[in-house]
Amino acid sequence: MSFVPNDDNRKFTELYSVQRLKSSYIATDSQVCISTIQRLYSILKGTELEESAEEENPNEKSWQPKEIPPIEYDPKMPIEFFDFIVIDECHRSIYNLWKQVLEYYDAFEIGVSS
Repeated sequence: MSFVPNDDNRKFTELYSVQRLKSSYIATDSQVCISTIQRLYSILKGTELEESAEEENPNEKSWQPKEIPPIEYDPKMPIEFFDFIVIDECHRSIYNLWKQVLEYYDAFEIGVSS
C-alpha cells in the first residue's frame, strides 16, 4: 500500500487497482490481485475459505489431504486469467496440493524465497 516506484511519485495503489482477495469474488476492474495460495485453491474448487484458514502454514498436515483432489477447469477463472503470478515463499508452494494451483494458470511465475 505504501510502495512508491522509482519512476513515479505515486503509490502503487494509485497507479493500479489492487484487490486483496477475501472471498471468491474478483472485481472485474482489478489489475492486481493479492491472495494466498489457499484462497486461490478454494476459488478453483468452488468453495469458500474462512480468513482464519489463510493464516495457517500451507505445509502443515492439516492442509494436506491424503488424496489430492484435482482441480478442474473453471470458465469463471480461466487458465489465462492472470498475466503473471508472484509467489512468496515459493519453496513451500511447488509440491503436492499447491503445485496444481500454479500449474492451472497459463501465466509467468515469479518465485520469491527467503
